[in-house]
Amino acid sequence: MDYQQVFERSPAPAVLLSRGLQVLACNNAFERMLALPQQAMLGQTLFHLFPGSEDSRRILQQSLQHVLDARVAHQIPLLEYPMPAAARSDCEYWSFHNTPLMEEGEVGAILCQPLNLSALVQIEPGAQQELSQPTGALLLDLLTALEAERERFDQLFQQAPGFICILRGPDHVFELANDAYYQLIGHRHIIGQVLADVLPEVIEQGFLDKLDRVYRTGEPFIGRAVPIELQRVADGPLEERFIDLTYQPINDASGKPSGIFVLGHDVTEAHRLSQEVTFQAAHDALTGLRNRREVARQMAELEQAGGSHALVYLDLDHFKIINDRCGHRAGDKLLTEVAQLLRQHAEEDDTLARLGGDEFAMVLRNCGLDGARRRAQQVCDAIRQLPFPWQGRRYTVTCSAGVACFGSEAAVTFSDGLGLADAACFLAKEKGRNQVVVGQPSDEEVRRRQQDMDWTDRLREAMREDRVVLFGQRFDNLSGAAREEGMICCEVLARLRGVDGELIPPGAFIPAAERYGLIGELDRHIIHKAFSTLQQLHPAQRQRTRYFINVSGLTLGSRGFVEYVLSTLARFPDVEPGNVCFEVTETAAISSLTTTAGLLGELVGRGFQVALDDFGSGMSSFAYLQHLPVQYLKIDGEFIKGIRNPPAGGVIVESVIQVARAFNIRTIAESVEWSDLVPVLRDAGADYGQGFALHRPQPLPL
Repeated sequence: MDYQQVFERSPAPAVLLSRGLQVLACNNAFERMLALPQQAMLGQTLFHLFPGSEDSRRILQQSLQHVLDARVAHQIPLLEYPMPAAARSDCEYWSFHNTPLMEEGEVGAILCQPLNLSALVQIEPGAQQELSQPTGALLLDLLTALEAERERFDQLFQQAPGFICILRGPDHVFELANDAYYQLIGHRHIIGQVLADVLPEVIEQGFLDKLDRVYRTGEPFIGRAVPIELQRVADGPLEERFIDLTYQPINDASGKPSGIFVLGHDVTEAHRLSQEVTFQAAHDALTGLRNRREVARQMAELEQAGGSHALVYLDLDHFKIINDRCGHRAGDKLLTEVAQLLRQHAEEDDTLARLGGDEFAMVLRNCGLDGARRRAQQVCDAIRQLPFPWQGRRYTVTCSAGVACFGSEAAVTFSDGLGLADAACFLAKEKGRNQVVVGQPSDEEVRRRQQDMDWTDRLREAMREDRVVLFGQRFDNLSGAAREEGMICCEVLARLRGVDGELIPPGAFIPAAERYGLIGELDRHIIHKAFSTLQQLHPAQRQRTRYFINVSGLTLGSRGFVEYVLSTLARFPDVEPGNVCFEVTETAAISSLTTTAGLLGELVGRGFQVALDDFGSGMSSFAYLQHLPVQYLKIDGEFIKGIRNPPAGGVIVESVIQVARAFNIRTIAESVEWSDLVPVLRDAGADYGQGFALHRPQPLPL
């Protein structure tokens, strides 16, 4: 609410008096009543402008003094107060309502509101005593209503949630101020005082210039979360506050500014909370470094500025060991210590970020590759020397780093530079860790790593959009015993359908999935789709079908794999465990024989089948067969192809088939690429054959 406008436009005359009863301000109605402009009245005493008679002045003087002494409002309901200046012979009758305006517990000013009642009261002199008459009673009711309205106006003004004050004239003299304004500025006696005298600290902050500009031009000023420093405690330090602020000019009858209405809110807490939220959104909560999103935003701006800059991508070596052995509290402490070390090695223009997990980045402005490599090596050396004791043990920490350039001069975007540095960091780990590798667009090894890394995002997207397509390659029965089973066996093969509809073979994405830890997610996705395809088969066909599904060693050994298989089976009630055979490579199986045997045994116990893939590549294969509960051996394709180069190839294949028969295990010959191998394999006793010479993969269901 614009309380200045309420004061100015109120039809009831009002005048603001100092403790010495000089006029500080008045409203338009008071000016009209005395037919004098405000400027002519400022500084004059009330009785100079409003003389009355000696008796009437005495009564009014007593009322005003009571307000000063008792610090409470006082009302004169009806007073004969002749006005000689009016040059009239008849008397004038007035009511006066005098209200104290408090400041620091003392009366700082008095709001005097005279009301001419002459038109309502037609009585002889001295008749003000006869208020028991009906006319007097009506008058008292009217005065009571006016008093209530005055009190309501005062309460609204003082209790307004925002701060309000009124400044008069070009010197900005305080005329009015509410409680919120006093709470903002703290200790002060301001009414009737020049702003520059009582708030000198705001001058150098530019607020006086803003007020002068508003007064001079008549144009308002509006500011949001404007910082201001105030001495809110006497002789105390300056305190920073943030305020929403409006300076609105007050125009006189001629339309020229005569003062300024100040309105605003103290938004310090909300502003600081907003700043904190903004900081948290842009920084890592643990280390306080910038996060990936914020550094990308800042680097986009840096790219526009030109120049060539360097990016150092840092990844702690074997961080997972500390996390697993010592717990996450130790891991968090190590990350904070590394962040602090990076700050110690950073220069003024460097940008530091935690990209996630144990990965950090340093952006070195206007720095070439040679300089960046030296800086990266210094950081790696410092991390290697970082002592990290935890619960009586001392751990050694090392770091791998990748370095790349970006910027307009390097003709590389930040995003591409980050990819180059990430790939170079991965190469540093592959080459033995604790070293620095420089990544450049022309580096073939780095480019290959980048392609693999790109596949992780593409693979996730393909799974999310259900663009993993299942093909099947059927096995041919080569022996009469196998035919008696009547089963249609085929290996499930995954392809990706690209965004343009092209089919992408597994060799393009499987290595990347294994290298970057996505193989478990991909295996589970394929298992789910294979079970769903089996569910959709006609019951008679499903009963005679068995899908061979590849499972990596990482997937098999992951926590909850068997539970996942069983829960997926429960979602497709028409699928029987016998419809599924899980293929595990021999090398994965023997790498952790006891664990693998236990997991495979649990699957077989539930009714699933198990095949040992690439059999023969593990060198000591025969010795392990007695420990693994498998129903099929898939003879490694290199041995099958070797049959065409006798005698060694044929002897090895025959030996595998004989050993498998001894364990009652059926054999599948892989990579049957030539039809002339079929009779040889049949004579050797192989149960099944698989390869392009027998069946080319086609989309499931077959």
